[in-house]
Amino acid sequence: MAGFTADKLMMMLHPGIIMILFGILVMLLPRGLRKPLSIVAPVTATWAFLQMTADSSLPYELTPYIQMEFIHLDSLAWTFMLVFCVIAILNGIYGIGIQHRYECGMSMVYAGSVMGVILAGDCISLIVFWEISAFASMYVVYCKHDRASARASFRYILVHAFGGNMLLAGLIIYMFHYDNNLGHLSDCIGEPCFWLIAIGIAVNAAIPPLHAWLPDAYPESTATGTVYLSSFTTKAAIYLMLRMMSGMTDLVWIGAIVAIYGACMAIMENGIRRLLAYHIVSQLGMMIAAAGVGGAIGIDAATAHAFTNILFKGVLMMGAGAVIYATGRSNITELGGLAKKMPVTAVCFLISSLAIAGLPGLSGFVSKALIMDAVHEGGYTIPALMLTAGGVGTLLSITLKINYFVFFGPCEDEKASEVEKKVPFSMNLAMILGTAATIAIGIFPDKFYALMPYKTIAEPYHMGHVLEYVAIFIGGSIPFFLYLKKMKPHDEVTVDFDWFYRRPFNTLIQKISHIIEGIFRWCGIHSGRAAEYLRLHFGDPTLWTRNSSSVRIKNFSFENEDRLVGDIVTAIVTVFAAMLIIAAIVAR
Repeated sequence: MAGFTADKLMMMLHPGIIMILFGILVMLLPRGLRKPLSIVAPVTATWAFLQMTADSSLPYELTPYIQMEFIHLDSLAWTFMLVFCVIAILNGIYGIGIQHRYECGMSMVYAGSVMGVILAGDCISLIVFWEISAFASMYVVYCKHDRASARASFRYILVHAFGGNMLLAGLIIYMFHYDNNLGHLSDCIGEPCFWLIAIGIAVNAAIPPLHAWLPDAYPESTATGTVYLSSFTTKAAIYLMLRMMSGMTDLVWIGAIVAIYGACMAIMENGIRRLLAYHIVSQLGMMIAAAGVGGAIGIDAATAHAFTNILFKGVLMMGAGAVIYATGRSNITELGGLAKKMPVTAVCFLISSLAIAGLPGLSGFVSKALIMDAVHEGGYTIPALMLTAGGVGTLLSITLKINYFVFFGPCEDEKASEVEKKVPFSMNLAMILGTAATIAIGIFPDKFYALMPYKTIAEPYHMGHVLEYVAIFIGGSIPFFLYLKKMKPHDEVTVDFDWFYRRPFNTLIQKISHIIEGIFRWCGIHSGRAAEYLRLHFGDPTLWTRNSSSVRIKNFSFENEDRLVGDIVTAIVTVFAAMLIIAAIVAR
């Protein structure tokens, strides 16, 4: 153990594994001990992360030719780890005391496994943590334990099993042709491994038409579960996209389309969390577009928006969870006038909704300004306009629609403003801390940009950016209030891309089931007939010889009375011994 110092041991501590172990421990401990661990676990993981340096390493030799590297900390991984540690602490505060045993434990396992994805330095450790996160997050979806969450979690794991297998197959082919180290896919564009890895990432990044699992599953979890879900899975996919696919220009157009699509779907939604889930898709589109630009500014822009989105989207989901916790209702049409009875939730939600719309002075403006700089610098004028249009949709559906109809607008029905339970202090504290971080980033953009991988220097508060977002706010607010009655949500079912494969796939499975059932029924009937035929014709060996035209066969005896049993045994033993001798000679 020479040279093995305490400093080296500290650098080998893995924040993700710490979270996973705490999660397992929480599921075994009684409630009294479990409650404080909700905070201790993410704080300990954050402490371990802050001890890490670029030299930190946790290798494991799988075979003499394959070595796993559980810790690979560069500037990109450092930034994502920082925000994941922050949101893990906020989520721990938010859910303290209101999560049941297994939800609390699996949430920690989920957060830890995503941290493992970020720190993975090779393909094998990446896919191990990727799959752990898929199954842990499936339980987080299921943890409400009702029919809707059970069905949503089943669909969720089916989609992520597909995505995980695509990624696994792609990484296996990549390892065979290249090596086990995670690298950029520029050398294998168009090869099977490229497309398989791209599909695996696209599933977790919720790129249409592979996105429907997100608005289908996230709203069905508990108030605390949805906050965890909104923070990790999709952002891990963005990280992997930046690591392996940055600079691929097609992503700029894909991202612009995703941004508009998600915003348009959100406008039509009535459920608060389903509306916010579609805006996760829309905001991911902006990150994907920046990743497509590539270079220092593109990677920093996507990373910055992932960072700010985790914070303000986390607060928005916390606010939605607090509303559902207090009222027991989740549809906008069933809510109204809650600002007076839930002032902390209303204010935090308002500030975070202004941030996601890009109001100057808040974090969303700082990260979106960097994205627009990156897209314009790359010469993508039309995608830039499309991203701006997506921003208008964000303003209409979250900043104006939810705030007006849920919190600050007039309440037409007294039942809509009724509150059944008081929001716990821990929920309010988490929302306040998240909102404070959102404001701080908006006030100190230079310090925030210094946290990015390439530390891009930018000036978000120049006149062009400010006027652009002021125009978005004015241009979106005027039609909203002019057509207020038409903007009021309706309790209707929206059809998404999943309809085009879920309905036909359901019909296909039913057809296949009927065909298989018919085959087994046919086999059952005819096997019975075959058995009866064999019984009648072969059950009595004397029937084989009785009707034979050969005298020799007709006189054949089944009694062995004319044979010497000893001779038969001797022959068998002799043959067996000869086989053993031949096998021994061949083996030598």
